[in-house]
Amino acid sequence: MEIAGINVIQVIEVIVALAVTYLVARIVSRVLAKVFEKTPFPEEIEKGIVRGVKYVIYVVGVFAVISLLGVDLTSLIVGLGAFSIAISFATSNIIQNFVSGILVLSDRAFVNGDEIMIRIGGKEYEGRVVKIGIRTTLIETKDGDTVIVPNSVFVSNPVVRKNQTSTKS
Repeated sequence: MEIAGINVIQVIEVIVALAVTYLVARIVSRVLAKVFEKTPFPEEIEKGIVRGVKYVIYVVGVFAVISLLGVDLTSLIVGLGAFSIAISFATSNIIQNFVSGILVLSDRAFVNGDEIMIRIGGKEYEGRVVKIGIRTTLIETKDGDTVIVPNSVFVSNPVVRKNQTSTKS
């Protein structure tokens, strides 16, 4: 059924697909938020995961809408696959440090204020943990220097905790 050259059924399908995408994203976000209430992950990680899942749902919804409009997605999907491989190689260190950051934060082997020592490439770094971030951890040495350590180092090297400011949860 067409009105003024516009397929009304196709317009309705697109509107329904967009509405379903929005509702699914909202429901999944709320479910994930409830699940994360029971986990030890820091709030910034939880929000990042929820936001990432929401974006993935939106992208899938946009692909569904494009497909409903009759566009062949095969070449687009192949191109995105090749692009994602290139991006994953280019960002492998960032991804490694991000995943390591999640592990460091969830393991709680050390927390802000703990005195730690770690050996990196034959050099020892000893100091107080100032901030544990998603990609890096800041350590303040006894000399007052700040050492920025990628979190992947803590996963692949032993860490000596000199003292403990709080107990492991």
